[in-house]
Amino acid sequence: MSKEKTFKSRTIHLLGMAGLGRNVGYGANKVFTSPMLQNLHISQPLIGLILGLEGLLGLIMNPLAGWLSDHTTKPGFRRKIYVAICLPGAALAWLLFYFLHQPLLAMIVIVIFYLFQQTSMSPYQAWMPEVVPASKWGVASGYLNLWWLVGNLAAFLVIPMVWTFTHTGAFILTSAIMVLGGLTTVIGVPEAVVQKTDARNKPRFSYRTLRHRNLVLYFTVHFLSWLSYESMASFFTLFVLHVAHGKQIDAALAMALYTGTGIVTAFVVGKLYKRVSPKLMLSSALGLYGLVSLAGLFIHSMTGVYIVVAIEGVFWAVNLTVSFALVTDLLHQIVQNEKREEQLRGGLFGLNTLMEAAGLLIAAPLTGVVVSWSGSYSSMFLVSMTASVLAIVFVLRIRLSRSGDSQM
Repeated sequence: MSKEKTFKSRTIHLLGMAGLGRNVGYGANKVFTSPMLQNLHISQPLIGLILGLEGLLGLIMNPLAGWLSDHTTKPGFRRKIYVAICLPGAALAWLLFYFLHQPLLAMIVIVIFYLFQQTSMSPYQAWMPEVVPASKWGVASGYLNLWWLVGNLAAFLVIPMVWTFTHTGAFILTSAIMVLGGLTTVIGVPEAVVQKTDARNKPRFSYRTLRHRNLVLYFTVHFLSWLSYESMASFFTLFVLHVAHGKQIDAALAMALYTGTGIVTAFVVGKLYKRVSPKLMLSSALGLYGLVSLAGLFIHSMTGVYIVVAIEGVFWAVNLTVSFALVTDLLHQIVQNEKREEQLRGGLFGLNTLMEAAGLLIAAPLTGVVVSWSGSYSSMFLVSMTASVLAIVFVLRIRLSRSGDSQM
């Protein structure tokens, strides 16, 4: 970097606005896209294919956008441009999805929405460690995850409430939050100046670093974490309806509670990141998440559902907050050269989000097979527990440095 980085909480809060906006769109898609496509008389297999394209595009666009971002040195066109174009683009596609009543056009614009959403993520996540000193990455992760979870809460609770009064207003509000969140970050957060490197230091050679043992172990943990989460999320509403004897509004309230406990937790965990071993926090969160998932096998009422999701929201927020800071710290520990880190962060977060997309893509069909075999939606908790417990094995094999400004 051309100048010393200083920690400003205002910068982190402004950076969080783009993630908030993106997550509002992400959550609104989970709530509205499937029933909207059904209303257009599109077949269930085709709806499944369209929804699956979100994960497929994530597998392609996340690493590609990260690679392109790393190969750009012009300020404003390295990280910021992806937020500036993709969030307004996604917002426009989301509005068109509501107003277009022709099935083919609606399917095209929702795929465009997925394309914009997935393209923005890797460069956006790589932005944080370039404007925050390494000693504050844990705190920054706590603030960012807090705002991202607020976006989820708005999508799962506020937007559906608006929908009950005005369908058009719900879609306009979602798009407005996406645009305003993205522009707030673009206008308010500077982009670091990166010096050009000679041919010997081009990123395509240094990407081999991302195959380092510690990072491979971390990526495996991240994949299993998202597999654990999505195995429940995919069938949660059906579980509420058929096992807990609740209603669809109960499922929405439960997810809001899940997110609400996470919002409080993210802030606290960010403050603790440098004081408590991230391996201990992450392995404990995974173990307790799995244990509570096991308890879910015995739930048959909404009271039990509310208790389980409130507790699991805490451990999921610990996972998200620690993971974002940890993967940044692992690269810092491996490379120990900031110029080299600058060349790798887009690729790092490209692989990070690729693991999320892979977990999301595999979780639903895998859990569907288990549910079909067992004959009960409760078995989704068994898949979740297994993935969480398996992830602990890989966490414990990560080797952390105890020296330098990236104390771990």
